Amino acid sequence: MKFLILPLFLILLSCTDDRPHNYSKEEIFMMAREGDPEVEVIVPKSISESLVNCTDYKPACRYGFRVKIKRIQMVAIYYENQDNALKAATRIRGYVARNWVFDEVKGEPILERFVKKYFDAHDTDSSK
Repeated sequence: MKFLILPLFLILLSCTDDRPHNYSKEEIFMMAREGDPEVEVIVPKSISESLVNCTDYKPACRYGFRVKIKRIQMVAIYYENQDNALKAATRIRGYVARNWVFDEVKGEPILERFVKKYFDAHDTDSSK
């Protein structure tokens, strides 16, 4: 009986998801502040206004932020899981870091370098 427990335990351990944990919005914000202490989350002028519409992204995001980094605006989009983030980033040819997608970064060398360095994001553009 003892000999069966160890192999069973090893099999169960090998079935775990080896992906790194998802980033929280607090973690992403702290990572951004590391690269730009003046990072700014843009707030809408009224409570009824939305700066990021999650239905514009497929699959739809949980929520998104318009952010100013190095005085350039971009969109940071939160997903609850990494698979949906990767699908959305691939679809828009954006950047992805675990469960976050970064839009309006492509073509802005400062932002491209920033998301790669501080978020460890990678480009999902399949044409490269």
